[in-house]
Amino acid sequence: MRYIVTIIFAFISSSLFAQNQEVVQSQALQQQDTVMVAQPMAPLADSSLVGTSIFQLLGRNEGGKVTVNQPQEFEQAYRTYLGSNKERKRNGYRIRLFFDNKQTARVESEELEKAFKEQFPQIPTYRSYTNPFFKVVVGDYRTKSDAIRELKNILPYYPKAIVVKESIYYPAI
Repeated sequence: MRYIVTIIFAFISSSLFAQNQEVVQSQALQQQDTVMVAQPMAPLADSSLVGTSIFQLLGRNEGGKVTVNQPQEFEQAYRTYLGSNKERKRNGYRIRLFFDNKQTARVESEELEKAFKEQFPQIPTYRSYTNPFFKVVVGDYRTKSDAIRELKNILPYYPKAIVVKESIYYPAI
């Protein structure tokens, strides 16, 4: 019985609340004849731009200059952040040119790295030794598609080159 009374009370309360909302909403309307007309509300625009069109604003000749006012500490913190990206690593892709463990692998990897740097000076090269393998990888690519795009330029000169997933340095944007 108590449960039923609670449900009835909740139903009556919600219907009264809905009627109050209708009264509040209808107060913003004004009846003229048989038509309800909304009262004009304050404009939602910057009052200094009232009566000005976008074309007038674009036509002003202010030199196209943008001035950013910021604290000196912000600029210094940003430069520090960018400088620290050189040491940070992330998952990405590189192009492997050489991977071998022969007795001559060290000399071959050095020669290949030198030749690649002369041919493609803009692409960073990395030569490493992980017992017992010497390897030469090039580039720092965020996505596999970027690495494959560059691989197409490298394949005519290094037909054994492949794309591998590695930890890379943050490439310049």
